[in-house]
Amino acid sequence: MIYSVMVEDSTPDMIKTLVGKDGKLNQDVEIPLPVGGLLNPTLARKFDQFIEANSAYSLSPTTIASNMDQEFDALHPKQLRRIILGPFYSAGITENNATVNKVLESVGNPKNAWLLTWTIQDVYSKSERPAKKGLWSSEPAREEFHIDTDNLEAARMGVSAFEHHALVPHEAYQALYAAGEIDKVFAGYKTHIISRGQVISDV
Repeated sequence: MIYSVMVEDSTPDMIKTLVGKDGKLNQDVEIPLPVGGLLNPTLARKFDQFIEANSAYSLSPTTIASNMDQEFDALHPKQLRRIILGPFYSAGITENNATVNKVLESVGNPKNAWLLTWTIQDVYSKSERPAKKGLWSSEPAREEFHIDTDNLEAARMGVSAFEHHALVPHEAYQALYAAGEIDKVFAGYKTHIISRGQVISDV
């Protein structure tokens, strides 16, 4: 699994560091790309510990984003993405799907007898409840995450949106097509075919 998150940091020290007097990003601050973690040195270690404790597949993306929102008053997760790689089908290696495996065994070149699938799950904030500061109590700003309840699979995953993808060599795609398994195997998937060193998408 691969995770990425877009976070707004409202820590006063970070605002002073990153934002210039003109209200724009301070160009003098060197930000290494790609960013390999939280830029805020005060919260970086705690953030890494949070990620280790909240990266299990059993947790939905919304649960992870909500936990982050509750754990860090100054961090505001605007979008969290989880990419689930697999399953990977290859003739003679896996028996995850007997139909796919049987067709792949008929592919002439064993190097082209494989199929990789992955799922992209996204959860994003639809709004932010502003912070409340009172004489006797206060509440930090909190995110309200969108769940697509009109889509049963999205609701089951606990996500705002999702996509299924499949990558397959042209020879293996032809074999699946000849076997009449295309509609069954790739139903609900965005299919990407490797042909002559190029990737043809949205087949």
